[in-house]
Amino acid sequence: MSCEVTGIPAPDVTWTTHGDDVTDVKDPTTFHVLANGALRIDHVTVEDGGMYECVATNIAGNATKAVTLNVQGTSFCRLSLYSMSVLVLFNNKAIVIDLVKLMLSTNGPQNKPFPQ
Repeated sequence: MSCEVTGIPAPDVTWTTHGDDVTDVKDPTTFHVLANGALRIDHVTVEDGGMYECVATNIAGNATKAVTLNVQGTSFCRLSLYSMSVLVLFNNKAIVIDLVKLMLSTNGPQNKPFPQ
């Protein structure tokens, strides 16, 4: 996301989200404030969507520009069922034990319910 600023002296540029500096609250390996003031987000996810503010500051004051990032994506939910039967000899009797493993995998946000 671009944020072109000019001023004398040249302003410092920071990006915030919900009032916090993105470099403090977001993954520093994903969020980068570039030398030209732009914010680069590598590997954007749906959770990265929201309002961001570019804040330019120098001795004359500050100016802000709000940007809304809308990320469209899909979530998936995969249910896998694994079963196995085991033959066990117990007290000279053959017993069949059925083992079942149920696995749920998703790419949705953690600890957040999926829409119904």
